[in-house]
Amino acid sequence: METMSPLSRIASVSVLLSMLGGCATSSLFNAYPTQAQTFQHAIAQNGPDTTLNTQTVLDELNEERESADAMLYMMERGRINQLNASFADSKTDFELVIAGFEEQDLASTIEVGDTLAQGASLLTNDNAIPYSGAGYERVFTHHHQAFNYLGQNDLEGASVEFRKVALEQRILLEKHEAEVAEAYEEAEENDLDLNTLSTEFSGLDNVAGKVKSSFQNAYTFYASGAFWESRGDLSAAWVDYKKAFEINSDNTFLKQDIARIAKKLGEKSDQKDTNETKAGQGSVVVFFEDGFVPAKSEIKIPVPTFDGGFISLAFPYYETELWPVSSSLRAIDEKFNDLGTSEIVVDVSALAVKDLKEQLPQLLVRQALRGFAKYQLQKQSGDHGGIGGQLIASLYNVISESADRRSWLTLPHTAQVMRFNLDAGRREVSFSTPHTQTKLDLDITENKTVFVRIVNANNQLMTQVYAL
Repeated sequence: METMSPLSRIASVSVLLSMLGGCATSSLFNAYPTQAQTFQHAIAQNGPDTTLNTQTVLDELNEERESADAMLYMMERGRINQLNASFADSKTDFELVIAGFEEQDLASTIEVGDTLAQGASLLTNDNAIPYSGAGYERVFTHHHQAFNYLGQNDLEGASVEFRKVALEQRILLEKHEAEVAEAYEEAEENDLDLNTLSTEFSGLDNVAGKVKSSFQNAYTFYASGAFWESRGDLSAAWVDYKKAFEINSDNTFLKQDIARIAKKLGEKSDQKDTNETKAGQGSVVVFFEDGFVPAKSEIKIPVPTFDGGFISLAFPYYETELWPVSSSLRAIDEKFNDLGTSEIVVDVSALAVKDLKEQLPQLLVRQALRGFAKYQLQKQSGDHGGIGGQLIASLYNVISESADRRSWLTLPHTAQVMRFNLDAGRREVSFSTPHTQTKLDLDITENKTVFVRIVNANNQLMTQVYAL
């Protein structure tokens, strides 16, 4: 019987780990943004075959429900279903995602469950690790779930999700601080200079600086504030509007909202314009989601080895110099009266960039350790297999060195809000961006609130109306 050479054993182990990683995620050697283009198209497409094509994408995503990357695929599927007004299906999709986040909170379960994937990733790339979701994605999951309940006229269910959104943002802050401390401790143990490596990502600062943190989301706070106000819970509305204002103090509508609630609660406010309804009027709150959040690209950074050499490692990155420009939404009534123009309440793309910046300590440590492992594999291959062995190992390192570019890519580029008041009755309102427009017939009830959600995907406006 022929004995396997050391080189063959090393190659076999590498291939096995790659196969294991491939079972964990289809993004191992197939960049996720390429896959996500299909999901975005399922939202933005138009024409007679729209329903059929969208259903095909939904069916394909449903097949990933048991995969290691199920959380990510169900985020995409949940949003597609929701924008297709399939609220029950979307609710089921997001329930899986929420269950995944809750399972992650059990640290012991995660440590055991990810051991194999962590081993595979050591000689492949981070795509071998099952997707666990970013903080801002976790917040948006509950935000979307709240709107699923609204779509089913379940106001109690929506109230539960809006409370969870606020709780999640507090928990994520504490979790992030602990993860950063752990990463720096591990870096010190392995003699890694994170500050030097971090300078390679300074180009992200101009976009990341637009938000205070990746998991503090003024859009979700605004939505919950508007919901509580519509339900007559002014104290809860006051709290959430103020949280949103702390994150984004430039938004005109937030200033009006806080002043309006302050007046009703008997509090003082310097803001004169409260945007209050007059007798016989109802309120319209518009949630405008524009475009798609950009996908991550990839950069290669040379990292020094222990013996004086260098290894080239792949890192996720955002090409901020190619950043999309956001459109605003304008509303006019049937008599061509200007009702207002939306204002950005959160730059979702900036949240994504900020998340990458916040994850850098853990990412740099993980990538450096992986690079050292691959470097040792290459040296051992050369020692045992000569130039041929080293060449094979080098080729494998090049092929397998790929950045983890996974993220929820059907989320909008920016989220904007607008609020105006209309006389009670059936009212026709036109909404337009610089490139497209749509009309809605709204049933306005005195002292009641209507939520209008408009999503702009590739210059196609999708609308949903929620009566509260």
